[in-house]
Amino acid sequence: MSHWYDKEGDPRYEVTGKKGKRPSTLRDARKHGWVPSVSTVWGDVVSRHMLNKWIQTELMKAFHEQVKLRADSTGILSFEDVEKLARSEFNKKQQETMSRGTVIHDHLELHFKGVDVVDQYKGLCQNVHAKLDEICGPQEWEVEKSFSHPLGYGGRTDLSNDEWIVDFKTKEFPDNPNVKKMVYDDHGVQLAAYDQGMLVNGLTKPRRLLNLFIDVGEGHRVLEWEHEDIPRFREMFNSALSLWKCTKKYNPEWQTT
Repeated sequence: MSHWYDKEGDPRYEVTGKKGKRPSTLRDARKHGWVPSVSTVWGDVVSRHMLNKWIQTELMKAFHEQVKLRADSTGILSFEDVEKLARSEFNKKQQETMSRGTVIHDHLELHFKGVDVVDQYKGLCQNVHAKLDEICGPQEWEVEKSFSHPLGYGGRTDLSNDEWIVDFKTKEFPDNPNVKKMVYDDHGVQLAAYDQGMLVNGLTKPRRLLNLFIDVGEGHRVLEWEHEDIPRFREMFNSALSLWKCTKKYNPEWQTT
């Protein structure tokens, strides 16, 4: 789903249609002059190899399970029927994964806003906070800060201040996790675009860019990765943004005074 922001940096994820609330679209953005999010820009024009590989793997797993189930029963289904069932199972898995990440992000947002979270997520939030204190030292954080930039894009950070921008990533860790294998250019591009987008507010010095990878399994391990090579990541995003404007035939830039 695409995300949009108005020029004041306020999220415009939904609009009210004839049948009630619905997700905002490019057509709505054109009408109101809204800008796309960083993830919308990047996802629309850049192929994400590891995400595609995960999708293909999970689809093959689902297909294999359906074939085994049908082989053990008396009914024989066509390829098309098995494919339909496999895709349905994959969609359920994808929605569960996305929902799990959203729930964890929601509880982290509450925690860093000083709201007590339910016991199920308290240990996870405490582990994340302890890791941040270890890396960054005690900090005052702005939580879920949104922005828009005159180049014609917007976004919303998990945590930020004048020194750091932090983004959470949730995933299932293997037994012996290697954080280097979890990090991709996509992550650095996202954070560099956030940093550039927020420099318009008066700051001139780039922030430090930090990903925290959070294990959704038992123990809620937290691993960190601080990104370097920020100019390269920024150039990558700006190139993608230019391509996005051309392919969508929509340029929401504006002039600052």
